[in-house]
This record gives sequence, structure tokens and C-alpha cells, in this order.
Amino acid sequence: MPYAFRYLLPEEFVTVEDPSTVEGWTEALTELMPGADVVERAQSAESMRRRLPMFLERDDTLVDIAMCLGAERVRNEDKLSYGLLVVSVRPSTHGERLLAAEGIYRAKERCFFAGEPEAEELDFALGKGLRGRQDMLLATKLPSGPGVMSASLRTVELRAGEQASAGTEDSTTQKIPMALLQLIVPAPVDYCAYVTIATPSVYLLDSYSERLAHIGRTFIFDVPNVVMEANGHRTG
Repeated sequence: MPYAFRYLLPEEFVTVEDPSTVEGWTEALTELMPGADVVERAQSAESMRRRLPMFLERDDTLVDIAMCLGAERVRNEDKLSYGLLVVSVRPSTHGERLLAAEGIYRAKERCFFAGEPEAEELDFALGKGLRGRQDMLLATKLPSGPGVMSASLRTVELRAGEQASAGTEDSTTQKIPMALLQLIVPAPVDYCAYVTIATPSVYLLDSYSERLAHIGRTFIFDVPNVVMEANGHRTG
């Protein structure tokens, strides 16, 4: 799929240069976790490589993937901050971009968390964000044009097989909170760009929403078939 755009990631994100291999994930984790146990880091890399398809549709083209890992201050307490960021493109036959953004908004409203009938809504203060809702859809005007920003908070199940791949001994199913933030930006022609952030650090929803908004403000579509890379911008 021909695509051409640029954007700037927040500096705390480390890009996974080759997400199809364990080595690619291990290299990124080594930068994020320099003092971690080598075996645990390798197990985490394999687990993350296998879970990547969870964030992609069948007709997606993967453009970029990055991670951040650290600590952030929440109500006078240091909390773990971990996020996985995926940038992809998907074919679209839209014409006028504003109408396309409105159509995406309606589709997301109907199909949010499609295929996850067992998902449960979260209900605690730190997980609701400033607006106090579990689901949010927002049509937005970016420098590159109209877009749609969405957020959803759910409790999802981590199956026993996934736990084993992560190197844990617990064989039971565990429920964990998960926030999924996504920005959809229609290109001038033929495709839409998707920026997705998944994080179990739901108490940092506002912080990750700001990161996603930052990426959206740096998003620039180039002339089709022109590939550019400058000043730290990631280019499709």
C-alpha cells in the first residue's frame, strides 16, 4: 500500500526496529530495562512479539511500533507506566476527509470492542479520566486534517497460555485492566492512518491521552510516493 506521512513520537518511546523477531523486541527492552534479568527479558520479548497481531486488523500494514516503560507520579505515589504504541495504515476509498472522519466516528461507536463480549467495564476513580466515562469518542481537527480519537477502558482476561509465555508459573486466568487509545486520521486519498496505544496503566489515562494528542499534532501527510525522514520524524 503506498503511503507517505510523518509524525514525531514522545521521547520516552523506544522504537522496535524489527517487530517480527524476538531480537528486535529484546533490543528495545534492553534499552528500556538495562538492569533486568536476561532470561526474563527474553521471555517478555517473545510474549510481546506473539501478541502484536492483537492490535492489527487483517488488512493493516504495520508502519511502526514502539514501547515506553518507567514510573510516573500519581497522587504523590510512583506508579508503573507501560505502554505499547502501534502505527498502521488501512485501505480506504474515502473522498472528502471530513465526511470520512464522521463515518469512522459512527462505525467506532457501533463496534467498540467488537468480538469481546466478555469484556467488563471498569469502575474506579483513577480509571475514568477527567470526563468520567469508560468510553469516549471525539472528532478532532488536526494540522493534517480531521480525525477521530477514541478511548476505552475494560477488564480483559489474560489466558493461562499467555501467562506461561511471559515466564510466570500461575496457570489460572487473570483479569487485568486495559486502556486502549486510538487516533484515526484519513489521508488525502486511499487509506487511513491508525495510531493505537494499549496500556495496563489505566491510572495514567490522561497522561497517555496527552501523548496520543501530541502525536496527532505532529502528523503530516506528504505528497504520495514521496518518502521523507528528517529531524527525528518517523516516515511511512
